[in-house]
Amino acid sequence: MNYIHMEYFEELLKRESLFKDESKLDINYIPNELPHRDKELSLLSQLFLGLITNPNSISRKILVTGKTGIGKTVTVKLFGKILENVSRKRSINIKYAHVNCRKERTSYKVLIKLIQSLDTRFPKRGYSSQDLLDVLIEFLHLYDIHILVVLDELSYLINKHEDLIYSLTRINDDNLKCDQRLSIIGIVRDLSCLNNLDNSTMSTLQRNILEFKKYSDGQIFNILKYRADDSLKKNVLSDKMIKMISEITSSSGDVRHGLNVIWRSCKIAESKNLKYINAECVRLGNQDLLHYSTLDVLEYMNSQKLSFLLAIIKALNNHDNIKISFNDALKRYYMICENIGLKPRSNSQLWNYLQEFKRENLLETKIVSEKIKGRRAIIAIPDLSLPNLERNTIEMLNSKGFKI
Repeated sequence: MNYIHMEYFEELLKRESLFKDESKLDINYIPNELPHRDKELSLLSQLFLGLITNPNSISRKILVTGKTGIGKTVTVKLFGKILENVSRKRSINIKYAHVNCRKERTSYKVLIKLIQSLDTRFPKRGYSSQDLLDVLIEFLHLYDIHILVVLDELSYLINKHEDLIYSLTRINDDNLKCDQRLSIIGIVRDLSCLNNLDNSTMSTLQRNILEFKKYSDGQIFNILKYRADDSLKKNVLSDKMIKMISEITSSSGDVRHGLNVIWRSCKIAESKNLKYINAECVRLGNQDLLHYSTLDVLEYMNSQKLSFLLAIIKALNNHDNIKISFNDALKRYYMICENIGLKPRSNSQLWNYLQEFKRENLLETKIVSEKIKGRRAIIAIPDLSLPNLERNTIEMLNSKGFKI
């Protein structure tokens, strides 16, 4: 049996790949060049120039904002690499640390991530958040480091843990004459989340705002062509096909979706033993794909939240409902929990999940009447393919050990 399974790979390995390097289409890949983001890289360099010319004399706080999939994260990551390389050449010790706050949602997890970027041996347990903040400051001085902390998806840390944001922005306030060892770049989709911060923290973060504009159709074409040339062999993807993928991408503006379509289209062409990607490969490559912004949200959900989302989807799928009530979702959720052996969360926690789904652009809600006892909400998912969303939600639950 194992030998037969090995034959699948052996057969595929005999075929000539259309990829030059398929890893260069991965959303986590950081290219050496970023078409149409030179202006933003130049501005970041100007803002942080003082870290190089006069080490530890300043602490910068920058906010990067803009819609999903327009290069905010990859631009900041590339800038972090550039900053580290430039400082190393000048024997200046600058550390770049990138934290995804959607994944590390508590002060404790963020601080552990930062400290372990300085010392991988540091234990994950046994400290309070205040202890960790003190340890971070101590390590920065001990190792003579200036750390550039990037808080990506910062909105996930706001509300619950704004005390950490306050502490990081005020880390040197007690002693203005001491070395400035920490700078911050916060990345948010829009600035409205800052309204939940205290005035002084909001004021500090709003002093330098770098807004990323949505790519034009021509810019999307240039970016996809650059990445295709970098990852695929010559003549595998024509300009005509890149134009087709660009038009698919331009509706959302999310370049990551276009990169995924290229990757899938190439895989489909290989499976058909073609020498190049044709229009049918592109159509099939785009079929049943959720945008990365949605997949990102699903990836970091816990099993309870995924189960409640699945309940909403199944309730909407029942008899092709366009809208359902919160109670309809609850009934379906309890059934799912019973089937997979999951202890249900309280109604108030599920209500909080519902508000998070709304903020994450997964669904829409409308309060019918606030006068009626209890909270009555009508729920709809107008902008996403329910079958695709259901399939991906089930896959995420299966990956966590729950058989649906």
